[in-house]
Amino acid sequence: MAKDYSELAKDIVAHVGGKGNVSNVRHCVTRLRFALKDESKADTDYLKQREGVVTVVQAGGQYQVVIGNHVPDVYAAVLEEGVPGVGSLNIDEGDDAPKGNLFDRFVDLVSGIFQPFLGALAAAGIIKGLVAILGSGLGLTAQNSAIYVILNAAGDGFFQFLPLMIALTAARKFRMGEFTALAIVAALVYPDIALSVTGLKEAGLNTVFGIPFALPASGSYLSTVMPAILAIWVASHIEKGVRKITPDVVKLFIVPFVTIIVTVPLTFLVVGPVANLISDGLSTIFQTVMDFNPIIYGLILGSLWQVLVMFGMHWALVPIAILGIATEGKSTILVPALLPNFTQAGVLLAIMLKTKEQKVKTISMPAFISSIFGVTEPAIYGVTLPMRTPFIISCVVSGLVGAATMFFNIIGYSVGGLGIFLYPSLVNPETGDTAGMFAAIGLTVVAVVLAFVIQYLAPVPTLYASSEDKKKGLKS
Repeated sequence: MAKDYSELAKDIVAHVGGKGNVSNVRHCVTRLRFALKDESKADTDYLKQREGVVTVVQAGGQYQVVIGNHVPDVYAAVLEEGVPGVGSLNIDEGDDAPKGNLFDRFVDLVSGIFQPFLGALAAAGIIKGLVAILGSGLGLTAQNSAIYVILNAAGDGFFQFLPLMIALTAARKFRMGEFTALAIVAALVYPDIALSVTGLKEAGLNTVFGIPFALPASGSYLSTVMPAILAIWVASHIEKGVRKITPDVVKLFIVPFVTIIVTVPLTFLVVGPVANLISDGLSTIFQTVMDFNPIIYGLILGSLWQVLVMFGMHWALVPIAILGIATEGKSTILVPALLPNFTQAGVLLAIMLKTKEQKVKTISMPAFISSIFGVTEPAIYGVTLPMRTPFIISCVVSGLVGAATMFFNIIGYSVGGLGIFLYPSLVNPETGDTAGMFAAIGLTVVAVVLAFVIQYLAPVPTLYASSEDKKKGLKS
C-alpha cells in the first residue's frame, strides 16, 4: 500500500505561510521548490525539525524543502491542498553555488552523493554480516547452499555495483541527466571488459592514440568510488557545453550521444588511470613505510583507512595482501585496517546515547549494526563525516589501535572476514596459534571503549537542529 503523505503535505503548506503565500510550487528529484510571496512568513526552523523533511534551503529566489526520493508523492499531496503547481524537473538543480570553505564543500559533496542510498547501503552491510554468520557458523557455502548464494548476492550486489548508485546521485549533485550518467558508469562496470582488456594487452593492442588502455589492479571498476564521481563531474561539464550549442530539435538524443561517446573513452583513458595512479602510488608509499617501521605504518594506515574507504582507494592494498597470503601463507599489510569499523561503532554508540535528534538516532542504529559487521560506509557518510568531530575521533583512535596491532605482531592468514567475523583469519592454520586472535579481540574492546568514551565526553554536533538552536549552542 502506498504511503499517505497528506498530513506531511498539509503541514508543509501551513508552515510555508499557507497556500495563499505560495505563487507556485514545482519539484525536482529530491526537493519541493516553492515560489513564496513572502518568505518571512515561512517557519523554517519548524520545517527543518519536522519528521519527513530533510532540511530547508533558501536559494535562487526559491524556498526549497528537501524531501528525498519520494518527493513526487509529497508534491502530489501538496497539489491536493490547492497549491498551484508548475511541474517537475528531470534533474536536481541543487543550490545556486557551493558554500563554505573547501572542507565544508567537500563534506557537502560527499553527503549529497551518498546520503540518498544510505538506508539500502546499511541494509546490504547487515545482510553481508548475516551471510558471514551462515558461512562461519553453519558452514554454508556457494557450493552447498542455494540460500547462501541468494543472500550473498543480496548483500554483495549493492557494493559490487556501487558505481551505478554513485552515478545516479552524482548526476543529481552535478546537475546532469541521470540516465546519461548511468550509461557512462555502466560502461565502467561492463562485465566482459576485463577479459577484453587482458586479450588486447597480450596482443600489444591496448592503446588508443598512444594512450594505454588499462584497468585498476583489481581488474575492474566494480566497487570503486572515485572513478565514477570524477567521470560524472567531467560528463556534467561536457553535457552543459553540448546542450548550449545543440539545436532544440535534436537535443533529446544528440546531447546524451555526444556526452557518452566523449566521456566514456576519456574516463577509460584519462580519468580512470589518474585514479589508478593515485591508488598505485598510495600502495607504494604504504609498503615503503611498512618496510621502514611497522608500528608507524600501523599508525598511518589505521588513521587514514576510513578516508581511503571513502574514495575506494583501500582496494590498492588488497592485491598486496592477497599476493602475500598466496605466496607466503600470511600478510600484515591489512592488519592495521581490521579494527577501524569498531571505532566507528564506538562513536556511533555515544552519539545514539547523547543526541536528542530523532533523525540521527534513526540513521545511527542500522549504521551501528553495519559497522559491527565491518561495513562502515553508512556510518561515515550518514553520521560521523557530516558531524566532522566524530569522524576525526574515530580516525585518531583507529590510528592508535592500528599501531597496537603491529606492536603485538598480529598476522593475517586469510582475506575476507570483516567486523566480528575477522578473528578466525588471525589463527595460524599450521600451528593453531591463537595469540593474534585474542590480541585482536582485546584491541577490539579497546577500540570501541576508547572511541565511545572520547565521543561521550565531547559535544555531539547537531545535524538537523534549527539555526536558532545552533546559535544557542544546543548540545545533545
